[in-house]
Amino acid sequence: MMDGQIMWVDIARCTGCGACVEVCPVEAIALADAKARVDEEACTGCGACVDACPEGAIHPVIMIQGELVPAPERPAPPVYRPSPLVETAGAAVVVAGTGLLTKAAGALARAVGRWLMRRSAATGPPAEDGASPAGDRGGGGDRRRRRRRGQ
Repeated sequence: MMDGQIMWVDIARCTGCGACVEVCPVEAIALADAKARVDEEACTGCGACVDACPEGAIHPVIMIQGELVPAPERPAPPVYRPSPLVETAGAAVVVAGTGLLTKAAGALARAVGRWLMRRSAATGPPAEDGASPAGDRGGGGDRRRRRRRGQ
């Protein structure tokens, strides 16, 4: 290639992820020793690998009559680091959530206990012979209806 653009890999930034290898339309990039390598003879300078590299390790280089001239530098992508406030707030939410869950479980246990106590008080203690108590709402059928009608 006499004049044109080729790609250059910054070995210090390259992690060997292979994203550039997958997108190169002419297969001019290969991984060697867990780092990307560009075949300058096969490279067409399309720039697909530059956009695909998550580490910003591939840069275009302009070649003018055999002399390499570096292209303008692209800024490295920013790395997200949560602030100490975010980390502290996350821990506070977990602690508060645990406290609320404990209170909710206690309230639920008390409500179920009251419901069970009301239910057992309404049915009364079981008869010794195994029959239902007189105030029980279950059974009774026709005899009960007749009593209500005065028969």
